[in-house]
Amino acid sequence: MKIHGLLVLASFLMTCVLVTPAAAGVAPYVRLDYGGNQLRMTDRNIAIRKEEASLKKAGYPATFQEIGFGYGPSASVGLWILPGFRLGAAYSYLRAVRNNRLDVPGEISYADDLDFRMNEVGVEAAVRFKRLAGLTVGVDVAGGWAKSIENYSREDADGLNSWDEKAYRTKPTCGAFVGIDQTNPAGVAGFIRAGFQYRDMGRMPVQWTDYSGFYVRAGLGYDLVR
Repeated sequence: MKIHGLLVLASFLMTCVLVTPAAAGVAPYVRLDYGGNQLRMTDRNIAIRKEEASLKKAGYPATFQEIGFGYGPSASVGLWILPGFRLGAAYSYLRAVRNNRLDVPGEISYADDLDFRMNEVGVEAAVRFKRLAGLTVGVDVAGGWAKSIENYSREDADGLNSWDEKAYRTKPTCGAFVGIDQTNPAGVAGFIRAGFQYRDMGRMPVQWTDYSGFYVRAGLGYDLVR
C-alpha cells in the first residue's frame, strides 16, 4: 500500500471516530503512550566502532556510544468494531541522539554528533481478550518519514576535516505487538505492550540506516463504551 493511501485511510478512520455515535458494538477509543525503541543501525555502529578503534590505536582515550535506543510518544484513535476487536489510525515519533567527542588539547579535537528521527502515520488493528487479563495482540502498517543528521569534525596535526550531512527517506513500515490492555468501569484504560517495528530505510545517503527493532511502551487511554 502506498504511503499516500495510508494517509487517506488514517484520515477516514479519524473522521469515522468523530461522527460515529456510540452504537451497540461500535465505540471510539484513544490510546497514548511513551516508550523506548531499539534501532538496529548495524552499518552505522560498525563505523562508530572502527573510528573508536582507530583513535585508540593512535593512543587517544576514545570511548564512544553506539546507537542503541530511541525514545518518543505514539498515539492511536479509532473504533472498537466488535467487543474485542479495534481498528484505528496511529501515529508515532522517535528520536535517538549520540554525541561522541574527544578533546586532547594541542593534539586532537574530535566530534561526531548523530541525530536520527522517525515519524510514522498509518493504521493499526488489535484483538483484546478480556478473559485473559486484557491480553492484546495487534499489527500496524504505516508510512515512515526518516531523517538523519550528522555533524562531524576532526582537527589534528593533519588539519581540519569536517562536514554537515542531512538525509531524508520515506518508506512503508510495519510491525506487530503483544501486551496487556485493561479498561476500568469509568472507561479509563491502562496498557503496556512490547513489539517489533520494521523500518529499514536503506542508504541515507551512503551508509545503510535501519530504524528497525524491538520496543516497549506504556500508556493510558479511554474507551467511550466498554
